[in-house]
Amino acid sequence: MSAKPRIERAALEVFVREGVDGATTRAIAAEAGVSEGALYRHYKGKDELAISLFMTTHRRLSSLIEESAAKATGIKAKAAAIVAAYCEVADEDWLTFSFHLTQLHRFIPYYQEDGRDPVTVTENVIKQAMINAELPPADPRVLAAMAIGVITQTAQNKAYGRLGDDPLSAHAALMTAGVQAVLFAR
Repeated sequence: MSAKPRIERAALEVFVREGVDGATTRAIAAEAGVSEGALYRHYKGKDELAISLFMTTHRRLSSLIEESAAKATGIKAKAAAIVAAYCEVADEDWLTFSFHLTQLHRFIPYYQEDGRDPVTVTENVIKQAMINAELPPADPRVLAAMAIGVITQTAQNKAYGRLGDDPLSAHAALMTAGVQAVLFAR
């Protein structure tokens, strides 16, 4: 494995263990088994590295949600697809997902792209379901926040060790039922 992937993986380990503020380039380089100079050949510093890691996961999650929901028919199936997308990203690499999850508050202000973030994508799915009369009228922004909250709060409890070692997908059926309940609650 070349230096850059080792640096990125080591950074995730250090960021999750110590937090972005507590992490140092020296600790990341040591974890990766490279010099600090090697880290600086790829990134200007730990903040650029952290933003890059966050945004890579954020974009992947957004794209997967959008693609999965587009393939599903009906709002209940789309809700299940959104849950499944989160589970897929979480289960394929829990370390990366947990870093993303625990750093949302820090890095969302850096996301100035095209409105294809997980919450906006979910909000658009909900808006379309209302237009199609699949859902009763309500504020789609609030419903999207609540629906995503069902998933992220469950994932957060897994990150804090409260759900054991099960993959996030082990809870997909119950999260899907929760998301669907949120969508239809009035």
